Amino acid sequence: MPDRQSLALVTGAAGGIGEAVCARLAAQDRMLLCVERDEPLAEKAALAAGPDAVPVVCDLADRDAIAALCERIEDEWALRLELVFLNAGVIVPGDVVDSSAAQLRLQLDVMLGSVMELAASAARAMTARGRGHIVATVSMGGILALPGSAAYSAAKAGLRAYFAALNAELRGTGVAVSGIYPSAVDTPMLLHEATHDGSLLNFLGKVSTADDVADAFERALRKRRLEHFLPYSDSILCRMLESFPWLVPPILGPAEAIGRRGRAKYLARKGVVLG
Repeated sequence: MPDRQSLALVTGAAGGIGEAVCARLAAQDRMLLCVERDEPLAEKAALAAGPDAVPVVCDLADRDAIAALCERIEDEWALRLELVFLNAGVIVPGDVVDSSAAQLRLQLDVMLGSVMELAASAARAMTARGRGHIVATVSMGGILALPGSAAYSAAKAGLRAYFAALNAELRGTGVAVSGIYPSAVDTPMLLHEATHDGSLLNFLGKVSTADDVADAFERALRKRRLEHFLPYSDSILCRMLESFPWLVPPILGPAEAIGRRGRAKYLARKGVVLG
């Protein structure tokens, strides 16, 4: 069991996946640093995580705020930081031609740029002590690009490459690097996609729960492998299509028809009726 003074930092701590993972970490007697974009969300996450959790405000679209958080990682928390879970995400559904530069940049800043900087700071702090674990929520969308979510897919694909390189660089240091690759997860973000013309490919198969992702997170902590897929069966098809991307456009029509039915079932379970 981790030492009571060991720290675990979680971004996106108030969201569905973040809250589920924080609950698991609190049960392990870790002291939590709950990072959210504003004070009410950070306070909410810390309150849910337990009396010892610390709310930390950082807007991951703000480069100055990220720099300040990196400084705290490498200075204030460096001697006690054992785990960093980089989980915050944002999505603006829509085709590229209908997306503004600001919308495209926001998704890259939050899900790739901030993660790169925070992971680098965590790596510097952890390698100095010879132990630690850097984990991120990536996505199956980082393996198989989702039409209607191009910037999201680009951010996640870039994150996959970054973690693969970081993992190789940290080999032998005692610091592990892991990415979790879920397909669709029942979170407020997925509901937003379902009601705002997000990719229908999200609804081809099973929609996992936040607790399913938390289970995968705990497996990642135990096994310390680079990549963990949820569900694994989805990853087989996604990785095959990643190798032959020209196969994707011809099958989009039938796949989206299946996804449209899957979305209708998902919304019916949530009690949502589209206008």
